[in-house]
Amino acid sequence: MTSPHTITKESLRSRKEFTALFISGSNLVPSPRLYKYYWWIYSLESPYENAGEVFYKDEHRLSTKRAVELIDRLHTEKISYAYVNIKHQRLGNKIWDYERLKEEFPNIKFAPSYNEDTDATWREHK
Repeated sequence: MTSPHTITKESLRSRKEFTALFISGSNLVPSPRLYKYYWWIYSLESPYENAGEVFYKDEHRLSTKRAVELIDRLHTEKISYAYVNIKHQRLGNKIWDYERLKEEFPNIKFAPSYNEDTDATWREHK
C-alpha cells in the first residue's frame, strides 16, 4: 500500500490528468446486511497537507452514501483525489460467529446491525 503521508496535493497535481487513486480497501459486497463500509477521501480541496492526516481518522470517516456523493462531485468537477475504505462485519447477523471472530481477531470492530444503522442509504447500501 502507498503510504498515506506521500499522497499530497502536489503528488496529485503531478499527474497530467484528473486522477482517482484507490489506495486500499474492498469492493462493495452486494448485501449491505453483511458489512458496513467506511470511507476516507483526500482531494485537492483538502485543507490537510497529506492523506495521512485524513485516512482512518474518525473525524474524517464517511458513510458509503456520503462517499459516493463526494466522489461523484469530484469526478464531475475533475478534482483529483485518493481514497481508502474498510469494511466491518455487521452485528445482528446469523452468518457471523462473533465469538470466533473475537478470538481470532481480538481488536475486531463490528458495525451496527443493518436495522439499527442511522446512516442514510445509498441505493441498497447504508
